Amino acid sequence: MTAATDPVRTLAVIGAGPRGTAIVERLVAASNGPHWQGGLTVHLVDPQVGRGGAVWSHDQSEVLLMNTTTCQTTMYPDESCHAVLPAQRAETLADHLAAEGVAPTDFASRAAHGRYLAHVLATAHADADPARLRIVEHAAEAVDVTGPADGPQRVRLSDGRVLRADAVALALGHLPTALSPRSQQLADAAEHHGLVHIGPANPLEVDYASLLGREAVAVQGMGLNFYDAIGMLTDVAGGRFEPDDSAPSGLRYLPGGGEPRLVVGSRSGMVYRPKPDLGAQMPEPWIPQVLTGERVLELAVRPAGVDHEHEVMPLLLAELRRALDEAGHHALANDAALIDLLFPFGRRGAAAPGTGTDPHRRTRDVLRQALRAASEPDPAWVLIYRVLIALRIQVNRLTDLGAYTTDSVRQDIDGHLRNAFASWASGPPVLRARQVLALEETGLLEFTGPRMHLDIDEEAGRYAVHGAEGTVTMCDGVLEAHLPPVDLPAYRSALLGAWRERGEVQKDSWASRGTRRRMLTGSIAVDGLYAPIGVDGTVYERRLMVGVPVSTAQPGSSITAEPGTGAQLLRHAEAVALRLARAGGALADDVPR
Repeated sequence: MTAATDPVRTLAVIGAGPRGTAIVERLVAASNGPHWQGGLTVHLVDPQVGRGGAVWSHDQSEVLLMNTTTCQTTMYPDESCHAVLPAQRAETLADHLAAEGVAPTDFASRAAHGRYLAHVLATAHADADPARLRIVEHAAEAVDVTGPADGPQRVRLSDGRVLRADAVALALGHLPTALSPRSQQLADAAEHHGLVHIGPANPLEVDYASLLGREAVAVQGMGLNFYDAIGMLTDVAGGRFEPDDSAPSGLRYLPGGGEPRLVVGSRSGMVYRPKPDLGAQMPEPWIPQVLTGERVLELAVRPAGVDHEHEVMPLLLAELRRALDEAGHHALANDAALIDLLFPFGRRGAAAPGTGTDPHRRTRDVLRQALRAASEPDPAWVLIYRVLIALRIQVNRLTDLGAYTTDSVRQDIDGHLRNAFASWASGPPVLRARQVLALEETGLLEFTGPRMHLDIDEEAGRYAVHGAEGTVTMCDGVLEAHLPPVDLPAYRSALLGAWRERGEVQKDSWASRGTRRRMLTGSIAVDGLYAPIGVDGTVYERRLMVGVPVSTAQPGSSITAEPGTGAQLLRHAEAVALRLARAGGALADDVPR
């Protein structure tokens, strides 16, 4: 990018969630350094600016919880990030919430994280010298960004204002999408038959009260959005969970009135297990000893591509066996026991032993076992949890490097392994698992098992929910308990819609080894890591994108940054901040690098 020559030097950051806030913080760090030249204005645009952004809004219900502990979140780079710019602060989420009596290994509410993000932004304001960097907030939506590929941009806001910017960073996060054809059929049936249908959405945008008074509601999805729905639905119903040592869940649910019976399932039937209750201190990350970084690189360059089941899965199992054997957990250190733990309903379409009798009981028992192990916590369970987190990173590296064949990605990675990893590494706090089981014990929740799908029974005017073993349950509501997909053509964002119409954005794709066949993703294609590519190949260097809409192009960037892990979220934020500052003429092209 060539630097701006206009005396009015301005930048724009669109999105004030974790990524947008981190970019602003890094701009402040740069502006306080010796290489900064002159003054610069940065416009921060978000309807929820100063409140944590849409997902983490600080005034949302305290019911919604994070699924990481407070000590696992920070907004400031540490030594592991190898930052070019100085780290002016070091306050983690745990530090910020200590005064509220929240422990480092507690799971805070999302609202609490929003308060932390608002605090980080307020601190950035205080740390910035207005003569060097002025931060201007706009509580509005950016509906379009126009301008030449390597020239000043115009940011049009929903309130009618138009901002000029030498460069723009877009940290858009999860965006609403149009309903898929199947979801639209379910929505049309709801309108025709007087049913209720709730499509994929941010839990904050869901009208859970619309489910009250229904006889039975099908819940599609058993991940974090499912657990969020449990918390929000019981809260809006006015129900209460009370301690009950005689119940397997440890809780007893007292209905508030109007709660529907929840019929819960998914394609895989894989319910997310609760995170282990680790007490006062988090364990050290597991360092792979079998599927090492060197082994990953060796696999990644095989010209024929890698088949996961035959070449990588044995290494995963060997890593787990070795860890368990060395720790003395010999009974679990065999492939049969490990496969049963990882895939309780089988993989590649093959049913696991013992899954053909009662899918509800099987799922409930898996969750009960996980709850007991997470609550104690069982040392073997914690060890498996640690190893799987490390192995997920290695498998993601193989995927990002294009090591796998296309068929292996479709059948093995997307087919079942991502779900297995997420079930262990991305689960909810123990409290949520207790609540789900308490609802099951009250008769308000049942599991369909794997292969859940929905039909519309026109004669009955109901949804027909099909589960494992051919069971069918009639429901008068559907909740699709997952976030909207990353899908450029389906995004309902006005800004991305305008780019689509002008051909200034295109889908990302990747080629697998062996066949070199390209697979389209729903993500946005970028040059390098950040600049979107138009359909004619034009690279829009003054628009820098980070986060969810470009997730396949920026692998490994989680929704929050964990201290001591070289968090990509913070490293991307610094790289974008430096490029913005250079485009705005506040830093020379060669300083700093």
